[in-house]
Amino acid sequence: MKISLRLTRSCWPARCVWSGLLCVSLLLAACDGVEEVPQAPVSVVGDVLVLCEGNLNAGNSTLSAYNSIARTVENGVFQRINQRKLGDTGQSVTLHGGSAYIAVENSGIVWQLDAATLKVTGQLVTGQTEHMIDPRYIHFVSDTKAYITDLYAPYITIFNPQTMQATGSIATGQPVAGGYASTEQMVQWDRYVFTNCWCYSHNILVVDTQRDEVCDSIVLGGWQPKQMVIDARGKLWVITDGGYNTAAASFGDNTPHLYCIDASTREIERDEVLDTDEGSVLLALSPEKLTLYVVNNDIYRMQVTDAHLPVRPFLEVPKDEKGRRHKIYGMAVDPRTGELYLADAVDNAQAGAVFRYRPDGTLVDQFRVGISPNGFAFLNTVPATAGDDQ
Repeated sequence: MKISLRLTRSCWPARCVWSGLLCVSLLLAACDGVEEVPQAPVSVVGDVLVLCEGNLNAGNSTLSAYNSIARTVENGVFQRINQRKLGDTGQSVTLHGGSAYIAVENSGIVWQLDAATLKVTGQLVTGQTEHMIDPRYIHFVSDTKAYITDLYAPYITIFNPQTMQATGSIATGQPVAGGYASTEQMVQWDRYVFTNCWCYSHNILVVDTQRDEVCDSIVLGGWQPKQMVIDARGKLWVITDGGYNTAAASFGDNTPHLYCIDASTREIERDEVLDTDEGSVLLALSPEKLTLYVVNNDIYRMQVTDAHLPVRPFLEVPKDEKGRRHKIYGMAVDPRTGELYLADAVDNAQAGAVFRYRPDGTLVDQFRVGISPNGFAFLNTVPATAGDDQ
């Protein structure tokens, strides 16, 4: 395994000062309409979408399409197919009902693409909603109702994914801290959606999807819940990054925690203190949702019934010549095969790298994509393309 990157975090206090000031002008500049434009013939053959965040305020987010059978990748497919740029700071990509939805944070836009052709079929922009500022993640409650979380606004936007029209909003009650009132990822258990409040917070909010309102909250001891997953038993796993008690910032204690919470009772059943966060902390689940992958400097793997993380990592992240660990910027498990995908942002200035592993830890492939790859989406079927020598 050869990984080399330097991670930047989107919740540094310095960003609060100038990102917010430029937000309105960037929204207007980056969000064009979805009017018909001349299209080049589409020839994308890929079953794994890789979203590349790009650099803040540079407008260089991109989308890559990877063919897991032929082991080929096409970069910059959004711009080639749609004759327009994806936007500024691509945050998340989600599949639902034959469409791909991409939240582009600093451009204040959610794109809807045909998942098969990657052509734009709709969009929702800040000016079409009551409260949306910086969209982060999308969760589909049904075919006609979905939620969008936000980095700055203390609201969750509700929209209809079939019409791409905003239909309402949910007040989160999150206080603004350091310029942020963020809600992030969302997972659902029964009728309730859980969302983590990342920036300058330690809260997990509970949203009643029938009433479209916050009905409860879970307060964690650790700061800044970064990611969440929910396993097959209805246990909510949350990893925090601890804030930034570093020379560049002075928030939190920089001590990550791994929590296990019963989604039904909302009781915290486990709080495991992790190693000091030198890079990113991430979570992912195997397809059967019984195996948990954890990035805490290195990559660990455990059964959800295990008492604690193993002492030895599943995959070790190498160190550079100065003894500093390289950092993982994104992680996902292919729900069709159980293979692990890791995103390496390198130095956040050059093309990032993706590493693909079998469940036993064998490296299958590695390839270059755009700047700062951070998210993956897996189509329902693997393309029937010659060249499978696995």
